[in-house]
Amino acid sequence: MPRPRLSRSRRFLDQARAYAEAAATLGLGGVGPAIVAPYFMLVAHSAELALKAVIAEGDADDEQLILLGHDLHLCLRYAIKGGLEVGPPGGPIAAVIRDLAMPHLAQVLRYPAYLAWPLPEPDHALGALSALLAQAEAALAAPRRS
Repeated sequence: MPRPRLSRSRRFLDQARAYAEAAATLGLGGVGPAIVAPYFMLVAHSAELALKAVIAEGDADDEQLILLGHDLHLCLRYAIKGGLEVGPPGGPIAAVIRDLAMPHLAQVLRYPAYLAWPLPEPDHALGALSALLAQAEAALAAPRRS
């Protein structure tokens, strides 16, 4: 019996969870210098996909999602408009998005490059990511806004 096809939003959120699980697994032994970039790349990309899951639940088509690129600040603004609740502007989710936005946008976590931005504490980032994933799930489960 074929499985039902998941919505685009659900596929984005499932992939976000997979990246978060990979980050958690990678960080089990601690996040030392050798894995700091891959660890935070996984965390940042998971956050991007979670935000895009909420955006995709609205009227954004695939091309619009692609045009948002890796801009976490822009994705966060659109996701909030789409019903995502992230707490206060200085709260854990917003703070981790702020700290990872430029390194993720500049792709210095993916390629050999000079990392000019300070990164959050790894456990704090993973905790905020878990909270973001839960809020994205709640946004997808809520009745759609008009």
